Amino acid sequence: MRGARVAFGLLSALAFAGPAAAMNGSFENAATRIQVRLVERLSAQNATAGDVFRFETTSSVMIAGRFFPAETRGHGVVVAAHPSRGPQPGRLVLAARSLDPATGDPVEVGLEPGELSRTLAYEKGTLFFVEAPPPATPAPLPEGTGS
Repeated sequence: MRGARVAFGLLSALAFAGPAAAMNGSFENAATRIQVRLVERLSAQNATAGDVFRFETTSSVMIAGRFFPAETRGHGVVVAAHPSRGPQPGRLVLAARSLDPATGDPVEVGLEPGELSRTLAYEKGTLFFVEAPPPATPAPLPEGTGS
């Protein structure tokens, strides 16, 4: 019976902490993977570096003991936007910054590696993943804002 409780506890921890924690053998500082969707269309044709974009969670999530309901808003910033010119393809680079609950302090998030990677446009409703805390590699600053 004790073994069954230990196994159940381990499976519960894996489900809550996610695969990143399981791979490194630690549940401390494990990132929470959060699916979100854009609430607006973004295009390299009309975006500029430094523009803020909005997203929202697709379901409720617990982050570091705090509950965030579905449709909690968050924001990010356009890091680079280069419209297409002739044969040159356009490029749009984004960085997620935080979940911004209606009450309480924002929670810093970052794009999961490989998410929203350099394309010309993203439609409203595009799904992607963010992590809290953000990945160890800091998100780039928008072009022209210094180091």
